[in-house]
Amino acid sequence: MLSGDELEGFARDGILRVRRAFGAADAARMRDGIWAELAELYGMRPDDRRTWEPHRPTRLKVSKRDPAADAILGPVLRGVLDQLLGEWVEPPHQGQVLVTMPTGEPWVVPHRLWHTDVGFDLPRDRLVAVKVWALLGDVEAGGGGTPQVLGSHRVIRQQLESLKEPDLKTFRDEVLGSHEWFRQLCKADREVDPMVEADVDGIPVRVVELTGKAGDTFVTHPWVLHSIAPNARDTPRMMRSRMMWRKD
Repeated sequence: MLSGDELEGFARDGILRVRRAFGAADAARMRDGIWAELAELYGMRPDDRRTWEPHRPTRLKVSKRDPAADAILGPVLRGVLDQLLGEWVEPPHQGQVLVTMPTGEPWVVPHRLWHTDVGFDLPRDRLVAVKVWALLGDVEAGGGGTPQVLGSHRVIRQQLESLKEPDLKTFRDEVLGSHEWFRQLCKADREVDPMVEADVDGIPVRVVELTGKAGDTFVTHPWVLHSIAPNARDTPRMMRSRMMWRKD
C-alpha cells in the first residue's frame, strides 16, 4: 500500500520507486534468458567483454516472451497499479527488453532524444496509464539507467491547459523550446547542470537516472520526458519497460 507521501511524491515528480518489486533470483533467471538470446543473435558471452557488441542490441524477441519475466508483475507491483490506476489491462508480456553494454565513454546527461512514449491527447484530469521500468540487474549512477526529467509531466499539463488548440504533432518540440532550462537541456555545450533542481514556471524540475538494485521497479507518469544514456560502468544494463493502461 502506497503511503500518502509516496502518492504526493508521484503526483509532484511523476516518478515512483518500488523497491524489491520482485526477487533477486527472479531477476537472475531473466538475465540468464537474455544472455542466452544475446549469445544466439550476436555471439555475446557474459565472461568475455570482447564479444559485447553492439552496445545496444536489438531484436530480443525470445527473451521478451520469457515466462520468467512474469515475476515482475507480482503482488507488489500489482498492488501499486491497483492503487494508481484502479482496474487495468493485463499485458500479454512484460514489455521491451532494454540492454545497454558498457561503451567506454564518459557519462553525461544526454542532450538529444528527450521524448515521451505516448502522445499528448490523454486526459489531463486523471491518470489513465503509467510506464513501468523494471531493473533486472544492479544499476549504478552512470551505468546506463534511463535519465528522466522529474516534474516534466506537470510542465506538459500546464502548457497544454494554457493553449486552446495545441498542435499535438509539434507540442513536444514546443515544450523543449518553451523555457531556458529546457533549451539548455537540449544543448551539448549547456551552461547549467540539469541534475540540479530548477524552477520552470513554478514547477521544480531536474534530471535523475533510474538506478537501484535488481528487482527494483520504477513507475512513471506517461508524460515524463526521458532519453537514452551511455553506460560508463563495467556491467551491462538490463531492464524491461512497458506501458500499463487503465481498463477504461
